[in-house]
Amino acid sequence: MRHDRLVLILLWRELVAGLRAMRRRDLAWIALGGGGLLAYAVADIVVALRAATPKLLHDQLLWMLGLPIIFAVLGCLAGNSMSRLCLSRAFAPFLKALPLVSAERRRMAGVGAFALGFPLMLMIAMSVGFACAVIEKPLAPVWGLGAAILFALGFGTTTLWRLQRPRFLLDEAASEAAPVGKPWLRRLDRARPSWLSSWAWRLPAGHVRPSWKLAGAGLLLALGAVLGGWASLAGRTAAPAAVAGLAGGILVFMLSLRCQPLGSPVLRTAPIGFTRVWLRLVRLPLQLSLAFFLLPAGAALAAEPSAWAVPMAGGLWLLVLNAAYAVFGAYFLNAPFVATLSFTGALAYAGYETLEYGRTVLIGLAALVFFLWHRTRQRYRNG
Repeated sequence: MRHDRLVLILLWRELVAGLRAMRRRDLAWIALGGGGLLAYAVADIVVALRAATPKLLHDQLLWMLGLPIIFAVLGCLAGNSMSRLCLSRAFAPFLKALPLVSAERRRMAGVGAFALGFPLMLMIAMSVGFACAVIEKPLAPVWGLGAAILFALGFGTTTLWRLQRPRFLLDEAASEAAPVGKPWLRRLDRARPSWLSSWAWRLPAGHVRPSWKLAGAGLLLALGAVLGGWASLAGRTAAPAAVAGLAGGILVFMLSLRCQPLGSPVLRTAPIGFTRVWLRLVRLPLQLSLAFFLLPAGAALAAEPSAWAVPMAGGLWLLVLNAAYAVFGAYFLNAPFVATLSFTGALAYAGYETLEYGRTVLIGLAALVFFLWHRTRQRYRNG
């Protein structure tokens, strides 16, 4: 029992070390800029909720089915992320010196995951209760409590499911502890790092390991592409297939991009520039993304040949979004979930503001991407 809080202590120390490593100017930008954006977003949400109050109050399907599913799914996603984070700390290689069996390490991870999930549950309850109060929904605190309970059920179910896989955890810990060095890493001093994607994916000699997770993701993506192509062919319009190809292509890119090698001191001390390494990491995910996009794009072109500009525009936007996410992934190289959340949040905010201020908002998004690129390049050079 004395080691149950060890994962929480490790996460707290990492957070403190990360804050101390940042400059005061960066912390001020995050606190003031983030606080201002949050206040502005809350004000806009309040205005939008008040404008849509009559529709929201009479939409019984939303309250009885839509919102419960959304909060349960959010709980599952949060539980999966938090449990994975805590398990990676509980089974970290540097903790092997402690006399802890697998059950104790899983209990440590569970304590950490549920401690991190409790503030999220409070945030869900307060947000839903506040939204219900804004639209004058009866029993607003009860709705907030119900949303928190649904979130907690999804969070707890997913967390407990992940914690009850000791063999998987031991295999994962062993793979984390195993050296990634291969005989062909001796080619590090050459100008073309052709091994980089295999290293980033931890693939033995470049071979893909079959798994149920990979098969499930592939089936879901293929199903989305087939449904989008079928909708375009049935309706004789190119829009559904183009949208399915764009969404699936960026999702494939986000799932397959790995930027952890950018933090390797071995790479930083090698005579290989940042741009070359970054482009090499991006090449394989970009090929997979474009390969997925070709099927829906072909269906869109076959459904409406005169609208050839629609799949072409989708392909161009796919390249732009892939490049932007590649910068976010490189900046948050050890936290792909944070990179995904930041990227989707920036896109959602920019898309919302374009409705009010026009496409000039995209200049700010481009400036943010360039700033992240510059900081990532500086970090690669200077450590």
